[in-house]
Amino acid sequence: MNNKIKNLIFDLGGVIVLSEDVNFLEFDHKFSLPEGTTEKVVKDCFKKKEVRKDFDIEKYFEETFSHLMSYENYSEVINTIFESEKINKELVNWIEERRDEHIISLLTNNTSSLNEILEEKFDIKYLFDFIFNSAEIGIAKPNPKVYHYVLENTKTDPKNCVFVDDSKKNVQAARKLGIRSILFCNNNDFFQKISKLEE
Repeated sequence: MNNKIKNLIFDLGGVIVLSEDVNFLEFDHKFSLPEGTTEKVVKDCFKKKEVRKDFDIEKYFEETFSHLMSYENYSEVINTIFESEKINKELVNWIEERRDEHIISLLTNNTSSLNEILEEKFDIKYLFDFIFNSAEIGIAKPNPKVYHYVLENTKTDPKNCVFVDDSKKNVQAARKLGIRSILFCNNNDFFQKISKLEE
């Protein structure tokens, strides 16, 4: 009983929210850029936004990437990504059934617009007892400090937590701290793995 699951900690993108793979190469060709440029720009901008709450992305983009593409082009790519996102309804239903049994936490490397996205776009903010957003706390996965932050604020022991993420490095970092972790691949695989931990 000592290892009973008290806190279920979920990543957002690739777990609770799924998106189609965006073909960045198509945008490279459309904007007449060397292959790999669009993806590099998007990932770089997101990494800056996910650890700074008040980050001015447009200013940063203009200073760093305006020689490659326009901010309008960048926004087109971002909108394509956002439009492809959809709720993993089967997993959300599973979580809803367990809200009375466990603490449900969200731990995501995200931007300052997360609350708006959870409320207005997906209507799932109610799902979580705690929301830990890298842009708000200034630390991103897989930094060990972010997991300690979650444990301290939820007042839970690592052995009583299960962390679910689609990133190997994030899962490995959590496991090093004694947090039982599941690498999310798909719903069926997750349900099989979590059922074994619930036994």
